[in-house]
Amino acid sequence: MSKTNFKLLAGRLVWLIVPVIAAPSALAAQACLGFSGSGFLSGSGAVWRESSDDVRGLGGGAGLDLGPVAATGHYLKFSGADEFDQEFDFEDARATIALKLPIPVLALCPVVTVGTGGVLSRNFNDLPYESDTVYGAGAAVGQRFGAPGSGLAIIPSLIVSVENYSVDRLYDDIVEGAREVSAVVRGGVTVEIGSLYVRPHAVFTTADDSYVLGGVLLGVTF
Repeated sequence: MSKTNFKLLAGRLVWLIVPVIAAPSALAAQACLGFSGSGFLSGSGAVWRESSDDVRGLGGGAGLDLGPVAATGHYLKFSGADEFDQEFDFEDARATIALKLPIPVLALCPVVTVGTGGVLSRNFNDLPYESDTVYGAGAAVGQRFGAPGSGLAIIPSLIVSVENYSVDRLYDDIVEGAREVSAVVRGGVTVEIGSLYVRPHAVFTTADDSYVLGGVLLGVTF
């Protein structure tokens, strides 16, 4: 193949690939949460994994789109061992709802969330991990990139919220409980190939002098 033909072929490939990766498709509330399927009415389900140095969680999640509204929910079972090598476990269940604002550039959504939290809502050093009620509100931003009909989409998204949670602390054998507020940042990138998708993500919270979780979703859209 001559250099001229090679350059022409390379140029055509670039013109084919770039629109698939870079062109934003129709915006939806789905882009804010980066989880459920595309279209006016769509959904998804996924196997969900999260972990840190201290805990490991495994469970599942689901998402639903209905026009400008997106909702997700998940359930995770965590286990680990404390500083005294005592094993423990707790549950984390969460429902999140986002409403897409009529902004033409990005998918921007106010977000509310409610459920039970463990690793993000306890003082780990004093008492065993437990689940307790957590609720919060914030904003999410995202974008869906992918040419219609290409079968490939990339969806980066970020949620910043303020969450209210319950913390029990131990003082001289006396347990004292209180509600506290923490900033929480959740971000990730969803890659859809046909009806399958994978989403690596991370969670950062200022609770308990800051804490980070890493995770991944593997699911299917419908």
